Amino acid sequence: MRVVQCEGNSSLVGGENLYIDTLIFHQVAKLSFPGPKEFYEQFKNDPEAARRAAFQVGQEIGQALKQRYHVQGEGLQGLVELLHAAGRGTLAGGSTGVEGDTSSPYAYAAVEGEKVVMRNSGFCPVMRAALTLNIPWEWLDNNFAWPLLEGMASSIVPEIKMRVSSARCRGDAACTHIFEIT
Repeated sequence: MRVVQCEGNSSLVGGENLYIDTLIFHQVAKLSFPGPKEFYEQFKNDPEAARRAAFQVGQEIGQALKQRYHVQGEGLQGLVELLHAAGRGTLAGGSTGVEGDTSSPYAYAAVEGEKVVMRNSGFCPVMRAALTLNIPWEWLDNNFAWPLLEGMASSIVPEIKMRVSSARCRGDAACTHIFEIT
């Protein structure tokens, strides 16, 4: 595993290194996690291990987001706050942080009934990584990005589960992530 030193502003893909919005990691000096290409090479024959590793990193990112952006909410509303905090960096593409704001061409999240729905039709760092590094996009979503998001969400609501009702890697116009308490 490559140790990524978090300094200054960065993007999700920097060559073969994985960089996650370093402002998030203000209190986390280092994050030990392979870049997307390394991750794929390491786990391509063991998707279950890939999902476990990504989930754990997601939990760490969720904790760092909570600290960095002072996420105070609980339950579904707290999850919306966390997803909007992630949106301030590179993970969710720059949402405005206003619940229900659909003016952003990127991602937004809102409580809809008994669930949180996050939609993304704009920039996708995972798509960029997959296409740039010639990694199967659907594999990277299923085994890296989506478990990482679910891990982040579990830092607010431990019993949360996420499903993806539409996905750009499958040809849909947008990704729709649905978070529900089980």
